[in-house]
Amino acid sequence: MRRHFLIALGSLACAASIGALLRLIYVMDLPWLVFKPWLHAHSHVAMLGWVFPALLLTLLGQDDRKPPRGFLGWLSASQMMVLGMLVSFPLQGYDTFSITFSILQMLISYVLVGIVWISTAHWPKSGSRRLVRLAIILQVISTLGVWAMGPIMTHGLAGTEWYYWSIQWFLHFQFNGWFWFAALAIGSRWAERHGVDVRLDGFTTALWVVSAVFTYALAIAWSERLPLVLAINTAGVALQFWAAWRTLLAMRRARLQVLVKTTRWMRILIGVMMVSMAAKVAAQTAVSIPTVTNMALTLRNYVIGFIHLNTLGAITALMFAHAVMRGWFNERLLLVRVAIGLFISGFALSELLLFLQGTLFWAGLGMMPGYYTVLLGFSMLLPIGVGSLLVHMLAMWPRSTSHDE
Repeated sequence: MRRHFLIALGSLACAASIGALLRLIYVMDLPWLVFKPWLHAHSHVAMLGWVFPALLLTLLGQDDRKPPRGFLGWLSASQMMVLGMLVSFPLQGYDTFSITFSILQMLISYVLVGIVWISTAHWPKSGSRRLVRLAIILQVISTLGVWAMGPIMTHGLAGTEWYYWSIQWFLHFQFNGWFWFAALAIGSRWAERHGVDVRLDGFTTALWVVSAVFTYALAIAWSERLPLVLAINTAGVALQFWAAWRTLLAMRRARLQVLVKTTRWMRILIGVMMVSMAAKVAAQTAVSIPTVTNMALTLRNYVIGFIHLNTLGAITALMFAHAVMRGWFNERLLLVRVAIGLFISGFALSELLLFLQGTLFWAGLGMMPGYYTVLLGFSMLLPIGVGSLLVHMLAMWPRSTSHDE
């Protein structure tokens, strides 16, 4: 388990480095770098090489058992496909090899989530098991958007709203489905095993599910500004806010228990996750306002900021908290504390700058002085922080136990 978390962390380091490189292109001339193919490499490695395996490892790691038979082999195969994407996307963009690696990884992902489905069958039915199964169902549903791209392109609809909707289907149900419910399942299972009284009732869970379906309407609103579409999105964000409020109340009752059963850096990382999740809900609630909807759909700064709010602020912080809990990150070491601090600072400062500049664009106030240079500086903190954690894990390797392997 530790070895595969280390490999996933390496993918995060690669994705963060490519992200910083994409910032650099706005500061200095890099004629050899074609932006779009490198952006594809960045997004695929981040989501499929880091978030996907890290979530699986964290879900199975909640029981502190040996991984199921065959799981690590399939996970290694998945990571090999991601490595193929890392190489092929910058070289050829979306073409034969990159598409092949992507399809093979998606097929392997079905096997992996199937293993997790079976391996979590003993979890409480009305608690963590319900959440993890919803996460897996929504993960599979999200991939329907990818499969739809083939027929769409075959019928000459590439670049149309159908093509855009299929991409957004995948991303929406990844962020608001798979990622979200997996995080809830991880928190729920941790609470169950540590005697913490946090349980989402069936009604709250249903609110999350319905809101995830309804808020996909925002993607359709990009090209179809129909009153009905906007009304569905408004209903979705209202239900999401209600679900978030009920979840917060359930968690608030157990805050003293959590304080006793977590370490200082676990609490810091969980705090980052909670703030990011709250910001995500607030942002999606805000887009129910028509003026804000237009702003959110047209300004790239907000789109990038929202994606990073999910992948870095919510999910990655949760994965890091799990690594601290397992002892994979030794919080007693200065290197680890500094590395986590750099990561959090890079994420927070980048987000603030992205949303601030987006707001300035929306207000017609133009570009702030030195924006791209400052953004590059903040972005560099991410690969430095993650790279330092990678060095730490490699240095600790001889001391790892056979169980963690």
